[in-house]
Amino acid sequence: MDLKSRLSRLQLQAGAAPAVAAPKPSLATLRERIARLEQRGRGRPVDATRPAPAGGVAVETLAATLEGEVIADGVIRIHKRFALSGQLGKIGLQALRTEPPGLPGDADNSKRRHVYVDTETTGLSGGSGTLAFLVGLAVVTDQAIELTQFLLTKFCAEAALLSAFAACLTSEDRLVSYNGKSYDLPLLTSRFRMQALPQPFADLPHLDLLHPVRRLFGNRWNNCRLLSVEQHLLGFARVDDLPGSEAPAAWFSYVRGGHAGQLVKVVAHNQQDIVSLPVAHTALAQAIAKPADFGVDIHALGRWLAESDADAARALLQSHSGHLCDAAKRFLAQLLRRAGHWPQAVALWETLAANGCTDSLERLAKYHEHISKDLAAARRCCERLPGTGPDQHRRRRINDKLIAADNRNADTRRQPLL
Repeated sequence: MDLKSRLSRLQLQAGAAPAVAAPKPSLATLRERIARLEQRGRGRPVDATRPAPAGGVAVETLAATLEGEVIADGVIRIHKRFALSGQLGKIGLQALRTEPPGLPGDADNSKRRHVYVDTETTGLSGGSGTLAFLVGLAVVTDQAIELTQFLLTKFCAEAALLSAFAACLTSEDRLVSYNGKSYDLPLLTSRFRMQALPQPFADLPHLDLLHPVRRLFGNRWNNCRLLSVEQHLLGFARVDDLPGSEAPAAWFSYVRGGHAGQLVKVVAHNQQDIVSLPVAHTALAQAIAKPADFGVDIHALGRWLAESDADAARALLQSHSGHLCDAAKRFLAQLLRRAGHWPQAVALWETLAANGCTDSLERLAKYHEHISKDLAAARRCCERLPGTGPDQHRRRRINDKLIAADNRNADTRRQPLL
């Protein structure tokens, strides 16, 4: 007999009626309780149907200020169109008229529609309490950058915002973000799940521009934030921009008190983030085509190219041979060896070995032992190696080969002439 049954039996013996289990609350009841708790913990949300707090800005007024429209109770949609004329920094916007820029190994996704995505959230720590109160996306057409933003003005409208965002995506799209793989998309995924909505980007390819920027400029810049991309790659600096770290406070200030001044700046900040993404995407393609003009790390670019096109990587490194670091020279020699260009590889190894590169000395020892068959040269290389276990083993093997070759030559000399 389990504990529950024993307790019921004791209650009957004592003359008490057995306890009846309370009915389980329905899903609707639970959601109603959660909504009440959220309202209690976060303050009363602004409702579009009631006047704004004293001194506050009504939702309709905020929408008009942002040149947007209220599309649902608690959701404002803002649409902007930026013509592909003029420049953003030093990048001509007319370059965006061509097909989506291709990066190394990126050919399979070049025909998809690229959707540039960025969010503003209530915090950077993540977790179930963090939501995206502003979701923006942009697509590039032949004439303009078409930007759409969805702004949340009350907590209970999150499902409407997410649904509006999802309706903008198709199965043929490709998402492009900046640090989106680590932050924006995981956060949005969790919000769709919490609202019991099917998330629209589970099967969409995703390019996070932070990763190529780190590869090409991580050793050149102090950091790889989007602001650094704008400054160093695009060549412009923002003016009167609200830092992203102040976005949560600006949104809460509006939700709780109707104060919209800082929230308007958040929307402008998000617009600049999104517009910068397709321009940065194009600039990255230009930097790969002309790396010297953009201060690209040639070694890093060569390694990236080699993942999909070893010939292109080799050609790039050879065209910059006079400016390569030792690591890039070693990598170039490796590519030359794989392609069978032994003389060029040996020349690089000899240059590096003269500067004390033990790896290049080892490569030369192997080359002379197995390819050129110059055992004397192989032994000279071995004698310059540090003398580790493998070095000693290689030296003994080469000495044995030299002794065997001398014995064969001596036998040949002793044979009588016929």
